Amino acid sequence: MSVKKILSCPADEYLLRSKSVAVDINDPMLAALIEDLQDTLRATAHGVGLAAPQIGVLKRVFVLKRGYIKNDLEEGGILSRQAEDIIAFVNPKIISGKGLVREQEGCLSVPGAFVDIERIKAVKLRALDEKGRQFNERFKGLAARAIQQEIDHLNGVLIVDHLKKEKS
Repeated sequence: MSVKKILSCPADEYLLRSKSVAVDINDPMLAALIEDLQDTLRATAHGVGLAAPQIGVLKRVFVLKRGYIKNDLEEGGILSRQAEDIIAFVNPKIISGKGLVREQEGCLSVPGAFVDIERIKAVKLRALDEKGRQFNERFKGLAARAIQQEIDHLNGVLIVDHLKKEKS
């Protein structure tokens, strides 16, 4: 498909702060959306993940670059056996988590900002792949952190919102 413009704050804040809706796996535009997300993420120098709202589409879909997260995938899980360089997650939901860790994060939609954020250290996620197959997998490290940031995007939450939350 094509590389899309990544929305940024403050110019596109209204869209970035909007909640995304669940995706119908039979939506004829889903494959094109995933392809656009993959192409756009590939075109970034340091992007680990990208959520649909970041390209202006309020649907519950995000993608992650395998190269950054391959060591944090569940051993023997479905995703560890796939060969794609960018993994798609449709209608993701964190179903459990364990531990907490604080690390610095950046975001493609908030250029130049780096925020220390406390996140769940390891998560179990339920989602659909690009073909509509459901999977439940565990993620740790950078993968767990990236998943949580992308789900924040699906819920209209930006990394700078974590600064406000910690001050209150």
